[in-house]
Amino acid sequence: MKKIITILFVFKLTFAIAQPEKVDSLITVLNSERDELQIVILNLQLAKLYERIDIQKGKEFAYTAMQYKKNDSLMAEATNQLGRFYFFSSQLDSSLIYFEKAKQLLTDMGDESRVAIINISLGAIQLRLGDYNNTIKTLTESAAYFEKTGDQLNAAKCYTNISTALAELGKYSKAIDYNQRALQVFERQNLTQFQLITLPNLAAQHLQSGDTLKAIEYNLEAEKIALSMGNNRSLSIVYNNLGSAYLEKNPEKAKDYLQKTINLKNQLNLKSGIEVAQGNLGYLYLKDKDYNSALHYYKLVEQQVNGKQLVFTFDQLQKCYTGLKKYEMALTYAEKSRILNDSILSAENQKVFNEIQTKYETEKKEKELFELQTRHLEVDNKRIRNQNLLFITLGTLILTVILIYFLLKNSKRKRLLIQQNLKIKNQQLVERLKTQELNGIDAIIDAQEKERTRIANDLHDNLGSRIATLKLYIDDVRSPKRNNSSEQKELLKKLQILADETYHEVREIAHNKYSGALINKGLIPSMNVIANQISNTEKLKVEIININVNQRIKNNIEIQVFRIIQELLTNIIKHAHATEVIIQFSEDDNILNVMVEDNGSGFNLSNTKFGFGLTNIEKRVENIKGNFVIDSTEENGTTVILNIPL
Repeated sequence: MKKIITILFVFKLTFAIAQPEKVDSLITVLNSERDELQIVILNLQLAKLYERIDIQKGKEFAYTAMQYKKNDSLMAEATNQLGRFYFFSSQLDSSLIYFEKAKQLLTDMGDESRVAIINISLGAIQLRLGDYNNTIKTLTESAAYFEKTGDQLNAAKCYTNISTALAELGKYSKAIDYNQRALQVFERQNLTQFQLITLPNLAAQHLQSGDTLKAIEYNLEAEKIALSMGNNRSLSIVYNNLGSAYLEKNPEKAKDYLQKTINLKNQLNLKSGIEVAQGNLGYLYLKDKDYNSALHYYKLVEQQVNGKQLVFTFDQLQKCYTGLKKYEMALTYAEKSRILNDSILSAENQKVFNEIQTKYETEKKEKELFELQTRHLEVDNKRIRNQNLLFITLGTLILTVILIYFLLKNSKRKRLLIQQNLKIKNQQLVERLKTQELNGIDAIIDAQEKERTRIANDLHDNLGSRIATLKLYIDDVRSPKRNNSSEQKELLKKLQILADETYHEVREIAHNKYSGALINKGLIPSMNVIANQISNTEKLKVEIININVNQRIKNNIEIQVFRIIQELLTNIIKHAHATEVIIQFSEDDNILNVMVEDNGSGFNLSNTKFGFGLTNIEKRVENIKGNFVIDSTEENGTTVILNIPL
């Protein structure tokens, strides 16, 4: 049994540190007590104390307390305690009976809080039975009840067992999250007893998820708490987990922890989990080729497990006997493994067959019943159909006479209505012709207005940007820094080029050919040209950053985005007093993102009214179904973000 991890299950625990002095004191009081009710209470207290010392003695005290029939609350508590004892003894069926009985008593009393607490125990049994999904369902409902009532402690207990179920389903991340939530509650309330339960669980889950160091860290922390409390039962679980954690990392240390586990469980008369430690010791000795020691431990495991675990144990025993060269015994255990494995597979197949057969027989009976019901229905329907046929014939005759009367009466009315409708349609036709004539006039006027608007926009977008750049060049020529005649000549040359381009733009606008000419190489290359022109003035540095826009954008979108950025650059040159502008292009989920950011003076959005330029930008963005955001404060520059669907 290699790397079998022990997971601790949390009940609704009422811990009592079982100090020998307290036990002796209560027994002394019990021996001298004569009041029947007090005797029951003392027996119940001793049963709880012996839960961590001696389960068999604890059962005796709980049985005595349960015999008192005059108080349902105490009887329910004693029955619950017996359920716990049987759970810790791995007698799950008996445990389930006592828990159900306790739950029924509390339900009859209307004690919802204690019923919810009993459900924690029932969830733990579902956990032990491997019904993990129902465990999660039961305990999640209980946790919701406790969260609603503000009972953080019992909610945390639910988290712990939910965590264990999730771990068994292989969902270690969620399992660790639930255990961490539980541990936080226990630490806030300084409940070391519950920390002692949660820490080994966390350790086991970290080990299962591959984090051995974290597993060892949590187990060592749990060991300190168990030693300080003298809690040998929890200490046996911690040692078992440490043995599993060190199984490959440090075999000798693993052996030491596993032997301590076995000693403590024997001392406490605890059967649950001892086969894990014995199996892991067998694995280590088999790995060391100490076949006799491995054989000893696997023989012990053989007496305690069944099903597929027993098949595994038979296989390990076969390896031990092979190592000892006792081939006859090795063959015997190999045969046992084969027979048991075949039996398990046969039982599983038989179970599937029985389910199919049951389903088939059920469907067959349902089919026969359906056919019988169908025959009865056919007879009834035939009789009803004959009766209805007579009524329908008479009714049809009467309706036919009435219908003929109304048809003749309505025929005259319809002729009048047709004449009236013809007059109305003639009037509507005249009105429609007038409306179409008016719409045509409106369309002509609208086209004229759009053309005027287009020319105004082109003049504003294109010439505005270039004239603003010309202004920068002229300011640079007039600057005292440009006394050098060669530099002035170079600037004048640039001025001439820009003036020529501006002249050609005016011609293109006049001939309505400018719309896409400037960006025929694409949006970003065109923006690089504009950026270089403006940056050459040395008044304003424009940087273009393309993060991931590699595809060519639709022409109409490129033109609109280009115009918008031109307008923004014009505004920066005119108003922002900036020295740097960064224009960044990116694409995410078929959305073009453009960010224009300057280091200028900025402005107060709430006190600023949009001018023609920003209004023009807003209309262009709306036209291509995009949106834009302006972020600006005084003295902190301005950032404009455009989001355009592609």
